Amino acid sequence: MKSIFNNNGQVVAWQDTENIYDLDGSHAALIDSDNVYGHGGQHLGVFNDGLFRDHQGGAVAFIGGAKGGPILPIQAIPPIPPIPAIPPIPAILSIPPIPAIPSLGWGISWEQFING
Repeated sequence: MKSIFNNNGQVVAWQDTENIYDLDGSHAALIDSDNVYGHGGQHLGVFNDGLFRDHQGGAVAFIGGAKGGPILPIQAIPPIPPIPAIPPIPAILSIPPIPAIPSLGWGISWEQFING
């Protein structure tokens, strides 16, 4: 699993291919193409070039190797990944909005992003 870091370089979640897990291992969201969706099928934002972005184009979080966004902080040493929960049956995904122009700044917090 890949560590997902916030704008302070702290690990806030884990990515395992198309699934995103909270720090405790519970399933948090799904990545479909470049789009990130919550459990209810709601569009949360986009994931591109290692950056998670909100609907305004602001960077929310990143994985190692991310590029094309704000200056990234020093990454904290990640904890040991949890045993991930079994992902739920996916909901019907909403139609994603037209993506915003990517910003070089930070957007909303990871918690605001993942909670829709």
